Amino acid sequence: MTIKRLNYFTGQFLEENDFKDEQQYHVNAIRSHSKNLHTWGIAYGLDVMFTRGAKYVMVSGGMAVDGQGRQILLIEDERIDLFAATATTLYLTISYDQSLSDATEETGVKGYSRITEHPDIKYDPEMPDEPATKILLAKMILDRDNMTIHKIDIEDRKYAGAVGGDMVVRSLSFLLPTDSNKLPVMRGIDDGIEVNSDNTTHTGNLNVAGILSGNLDKDMVGKDQIIDRSVPISKFKTHKRSSEEILGEKPIEINANSEKEVHSELSNTHRFFITSVLPTTPDSAIEWRWVVNFHRDQYFYRLMVKNLSDKTIGVRFKYYDILEE
Repeated sequence: MTIKRLNYFTGQFLEENDFKDEQQYHVNAIRSHSKNLHTWGIAYGLDVMFTRGAKYVMVSGGMAVDGQGRQILLIEDERIDLFAATATTLYLTISYDQSLSDATEETGVKGYSRITEHPDIKYDPEMPDEPATKILLAKMILDRDNMTIHKIDIEDRKYAGAVGGDMVVRSLSFLLPTDSNKLPVMRGIDDGIEVNSDNTTHTGNLNVAGILSGNLDKDMVGKDQIIDRSVPISKFKTHKRSSEEILGEKPIEINANSEKEVHSELSNTHRFFITSVLPTTPDSAIEWRWVVNFHRDQYFYRLMVKNLSDKTIGVRFKYYDILEE
């Protein structure tokens, strides 16, 4: 179809169809934009409010876009009475409608000077057969005994979105299902992307190329975390171990000027330890090291602690064992 718009010039004689074509050009442009660059659904508002035990609901002002790109605008809150309802499950929908209005006969010819666009809000015991045209606002559950509202379900509401390939934006803000003044935001920074969110959930495989830095979660590094450092990630998991957990509350005793094995680990692969060993006896000093022996395809990791003091001392240790999965 060829797209034409009016071209005005001095002396031109305009008729009824010229003005209709002018209107239709702009209507088609808006609807084409809405249909091709947006998904249909609720744009904002149109919340369904109810009072338990009442026989009506209130639909707040808002806007939706249907599958044909038509804008459905509800200017003011509207009350929907359910007195005629005979089913206990009702589906409340909104759709586009228009009608001729503003009758006139000023010139001696009867006609209508306006086309009024308005929303058509209805309820039905069946799910809408054309959901892109009859947009679902809520599923209403009525009490069987007195046919008053028992519950409102908005789980199947569909919200309008954007369609396209590449998008260039300064930032993205995400609305939360609960009332909150603090919205999650994703924005571009000098050399990457910054996500500000109290809670971020990722489902599925996550491949990280490069360095993951910052305050890392305990399940990745450890309860105390590594701060202001970078940790390369390659399918790691961690286990926290301590002398209290393995050997009980009493500190491990080491005789004066001697070395003692305080713990050992058996493995058939590389082990990575973030380790801390501390003396518990005043005025004492120690040295510690991990010793690895290989025998019969097994690695024996031994934590050795040397007492540098001239008296028997106690020590405690704690370490994070980082394992390759």
